[in-house]
Amino acid sequence: MPTYEALPRFTADLDRLTPEQRRRFRKTVAAFVDDLRTGRFRVARGFTDSWT
Repeated sequence: MPTYEALPRFTADLDRLTPEQRRRFRKTVAAFVDDLRTGRFRVARGFTDSWT
């Protein structure tokens, strides 16, 4: 059973990312999921730099 629904806007935005931005996005999502599992959150530095 799916726990989320990818909306068309999200899919379109994801498709527009460069390969490097997509790699960083997936790495950040993986770190966030790990943080959810452990209950300890870290501050992500540098991720937003790729959006400027």
